[in-house]
Amino acid sequence: MHLNKYSEVVERLENEEFEQVELGAEVYQQLLAIYLYQNKLADAKLLWMRVPANLKDDKELIQLNLLNIALQNNNYADFFKHIKYEWSERVKSPVEDLLNKQREELFKLMGSAYVSIYQHNLLELSLMSEDELKRVCAALNWTEELDGDRVILKPKVQEAPPTRGNDDQLLKLTEFVTFLEN
Repeated sequence: MHLNKYSEVVERLENEEFEQVELGAEVYQQLLAIYLYQNKLADAKLLWMRVPANLKDDKELIQLNLLNIALQNNNYADFFKHIKYEWSERVKSPVEDLLNKQREELFKLMGSAYVSIYQHNLLELSLMSEDELKRVCAALNWTEELDGDRVILKPKVQEAPPTRGNDDQLLKLTEFVTFLEN
Protein backbone atom coordinates (compact mmCIF):
# COMPACT_ATOMS: atom_id res chain seq x y z
CA MET A 1 0.00 0.00 0.00
CA HIS A 2 1.37 3.33 -1.02
CA LEU A 3 0.45 6.55 0.68
CA ASN A 4 -0.14 8.22 -2.68
CA LYS A 5 -2.73 5.57 -3.51
CA TYR A 6 -5.48 8.13 -2.99
CA SER A 7 -3.61 11.24 -4.15
CA GLU A 8 -5.80 11.83 -7.21
CA VAL A 9 -8.98 11.45 -5.14
CA VAL A 10 -7.64 13.85 -2.49
CA GLU A 11 -6.73 16.41 -5.14
CA ARG A 12 -10.20 16.20 -6.69
CA LEU A 13 -11.95 16.45 -3.30
CA GLU A 14 -9.80 19.37 -2.17
CA ASN A 15 -10.56 21.20 -5.40
CA GLU A 16 -14.25 20.55 -4.85
CA GLU A 17 -13.98 21.98 -1.35
CA PHE A 18 -12.28 25.15 -2.60
CA GLU A 19 -14.58 25.69 -5.58
CA GLN A 20 -17.99 24.95 -4.10
CA VAL A 21 -19.74 26.89 -1.38
CA GLU A 22 -21.88 24.13 0.11
CA LEU A 23 -20.69 20.56 0.20
CA GLY A 24 -22.34 17.45 1.47
CA ALA A 25 -20.96 15.34 4.29
CA GLU A 26 -19.75 12.78 1.73
CA VAL A 27 -16.86 14.98 0.56
CA TYR A 28 -15.71 15.62 4.11
CA GLN A 29 -16.06 11.94 5.00
CA GLN A 30 -13.87 10.84 2.10
CA LEU A 31 -11.26 13.53 2.71
CA LEU A 32 -11.10 12.78 6.43
CA ALA A 33 -10.76 9.03 5.85
CA ILE A 34 -7.96 9.50 3.32
CA TYR A 35 -6.12 11.99 5.52
CA LEU A 36 -6.22 9.45 8.34
CA TYR A 37 -4.90 6.72 6.07
CA GLN A 38 -2.10 9.01 4.87
CA ASN A 39 -1.29 9.86 8.50
CA LYS A 40 -2.01 13.53 7.86
CA LEU A 41 -3.49 13.99 11.31
CA ALA A 42 -3.04 17.76 11.36
CA ASP A 43 -4.83 18.06 8.01
CA ALA A 44 -7.62 15.87 9.35
CA LYS A 45 -7.95 18.03 12.45
CA LEU A 46 -8.05 21.22 10.38
CA LEU A 47 -10.60 19.66 8.04
CA TRP A 48 -12.80 18.82 11.03
CA MET A 49 -12.58 22.45 12.08
CA ARG A 50 -13.69 23.56 8.57
CA VAL A 51 -16.68 21.20 8.50
CA PRO A 52 -19.85 23.31 8.73
CA ALA A 53 -21.67 23.03 12.08
CA ASN A 54 -24.79 21.55 10.47
CA LEU A 55 -22.73 18.62 9.09
CA LYS A 56 -20.92 17.84 12.35
CA ASP A 57 -23.96 15.81 13.44
CA ASP A 58 -23.21 13.22 10.75
CA LYS A 59 -22.50 9.91 12.52
CA GLU A 60 -19.78 8.82 10.12
CA LEU A 61 -17.97 12.16 10.36
CA ILE A 62 -18.12 11.95 14.15
CA GLN A 63 -16.72 8.42 14.03
CA LEU A 64 -13.88 9.49 11.71
CA ASN A 65 -13.07 12.38 14.04
CA LEU A 66 -12.92 9.96 16.98
CA LEU A 67 -10.42 7.88 14.99
CA ASN A 68 -8.36 11.01 14.41
CA ILE A 69 -8.36 11.85 18.12
CA ALA A 70 -7.31 8.30 19.00
CA LEU A 71 -4.47 8.40 16.46
CA GLN A 72 -3.29 11.81 17.69
CA ASN A 73 -3.14 10.45 21.23
CA ASN A 74 -1.51 7.17 20.12
CA ASN A 75 -4.38 5.35 21.80
CA TYR A 76 -4.62 1.97 20.06
CA ALA A 77 -7.44 0.74 22.29
CA ASP A 78 -9.71 3.67 21.38
CA PHE A 79 -8.67 3.48 17.74
CA PHE A 80 -9.63 -0.18 17.41
CA LYS A 81 -12.82 0.43 19.39
CA HIS A 82 -13.92 3.32 17.14
CA ILE A 83 -12.98 1.67 13.85
CA LYS A 84 -15.51 -1.08 14.57
CA TYR A 85 -18.34 0.62 12.68
CA GLU A 86 -20.47 0.02 9.59
CA TRP A 87 -18.69 2.33 7.15
CA SER A 88 -20.33 3.55 3.96
CA GLU A 89 -18.95 2.40 0.62
CA ARG A 90 -17.30 5.77 -0.11
CA VAL A 91 -14.97 5.53 2.92
CA LYS A 92 -14.78 1.76 3.37
CA SER A 93 -11.61 1.28 1.29
CA PRO A 94 -9.43 3.94 2.98
CA VAL A 95 -10.70 2.91 6.42
CA GLU A 96 -9.85 -0.75 5.77
CA ASP A 97 -6.41 0.28 4.51
CA LEU A 98 -5.99 2.39 7.65
CA LEU A 99 -7.00 -0.57 9.84
CA ASN A 100 -4.46 -2.85 8.14
CA LYS A 101 -1.74 -0.21 8.43
CA GLN A 102 -2.44 0.34 12.13
CA ARG A 103 -2.45 -3.41 12.79
CA GLU A 104 0.94 -3.72 11.08
CA GLU A 105 2.24 -0.87 13.22
CA LEU A 106 0.76 -2.46 16.35
CA PHE A 107 2.49 -5.80 15.70
CA LYS A 108 5.76 -4.05 14.90
CA LEU A 109 5.51 -2.12 18.17
CA MET A 110 4.55 -5.20 20.17
CA GLY A 111 7.38 -7.19 18.61
CA SER A 112 9.98 -4.62 19.56
CA ALA A 113 8.61 -3.56 22.95
CA TYR A 114 7.50 -6.84 24.52
CA VAL A 115 9.16 -10.15 25.21
CA SER A 116 5.74 -11.80 25.51
CA ILE A 117 2.06 -10.91 25.58
CA TYR A 118 -1.05 -12.86 26.45
CA GLN A 119 -3.05 -13.83 23.39
CA HIS A 120 -6.34 -12.58 24.84
CA ASN A 121 -4.81 -9.12 25.42
CA LEU A 122 -3.62 -8.90 21.82
CA LEU A 123 -6.97 -10.19 20.55
CA GLU A 124 -8.75 -7.52 22.57
CA LEU A 125 -6.43 -4.78 21.39
CA SER A 126 -6.29 -5.65 17.68
CA LEU A 127 -9.95 -6.69 17.23
CA MET A 128 -8.90 -9.76 15.26
CA SER A 129 -10.36 -13.22 15.32
CA GLU A 130 -8.26 -15.94 16.90
CA ASP A 131 -7.59 -17.49 13.47
CA GLU A 132 -6.51 -14.16 11.99
CA LEU A 133 -4.18 -13.56 14.92
CA LYS A 134 -2.67 -17.04 14.58
CA ARG A 135 -2.03 -16.45 10.86
CA VAL A 136 -0.38 -13.09 11.51
CA CYS A 137 1.73 -14.48 14.36
CA ALA A 138 2.83 -17.42 12.19
CA ALA A 139 3.80 -15.04 9.38
CA LEU A 140 5.86 -13.00 11.87
CA ASN A 141 7.48 -16.17 13.31
CA TRP A 142 6.04 -15.56 16.77
CA THR A 143 5.91 -18.58 19.07
CA GLU A 144 3.21 -19.74 21.46
CA GLU A 145 3.54 -21.04 25.00
CA LEU A 146 0.91 -22.13 27.46
CA ASP A 147 0.56 -20.60 30.91
CA GLY A 148 -2.05 -22.85 32.42
CA ASP A 149 -5.03 -22.35 30.16
CA ARG A 150 -3.83 -19.05 28.68
CA VAL A 151 -1.71 -18.67 25.57
CA ILE A 152 1.38 -16.48 25.67
CA LEU A 153 2.66 -15.12 22.37
CA LYS A 154 6.37 -14.46 22.08
CA PRO A 155 7.63 -12.24 19.27
CA LYS A 156 10.64 -13.35 17.31
CA VAL A 157 13.70 -11.94 18.98
CA GLN A 158 15.18 -9.32 16.72
CA GLU A 159 18.91 -9.31 16.80
CA ALA A 160 20.47 -5.95 17.39
CA PRO A 161 22.91 -4.78 14.76
CA PRO A 162 26.47 -5.53 15.77
CA THR A 163 28.02 -2.66 17.66
CA ARG A 164 31.49 -2.17 18.92
CA GLY A 165 31.99 -2.46 22.60
CA ASN A 166 33.01 0.58 24.58
CA ASP A 167 36.38 -0.99 25.30
CA ASP A 168 37.08 -1.38 21.58
CA GLN A 169 36.17 2.22 20.91
CA LEU A 170 38.29 3.44 23.83
CA LEU A 171 41.26 1.40 22.58
CA LYS A 172 40.92 2.87 19.07
CA LEU A 173 40.69 6.39 20.50
CA THR A 174 43.77 5.83 22.66
CA GLU A 175 45.73 4.52 19.69
CA PHE A 176 44.66 7.49 17.60
CA VAL A 177 45.64 10.04 20.30
CA THR A 178 48.99 8.25 20.76
CA PHE A 179 49.56 8.40 17.00
CA LEU A 180 48.77 12.14 16.94
CA GLU A 181 51.08 12.89 19.88
CA ASN A 182 54.04 11.14 18.25
